[in-house]
Amino acid sequence: MDPDQQVFPFDNVFPAFIPGIFNSVQDRDDYLSSLDSDTRDYVLKHTDEFSSKADLMECVSKLHGQG
Repeated sequence: MDPDQQVFPFDNVFPAFIPGIFNSVQDRDDYLSSLDSDTRDYVLKHTDEFSSKADLMECVSKLHGQG
């Protein structure tokens, strides 16, 4: 494994993160890993605000000043 690559145990911290939005746990983990740390922290702390992947993507866009 590349020592510079960070691995996040999302299942251990947020086992029910946004059920039904991602096709698999791997998809969810890949998406969360692609976010910068501040955005990821916000998303993980506000999971109850997202009812769909579109909601999540819209939130991330707004956090990055694109919405």
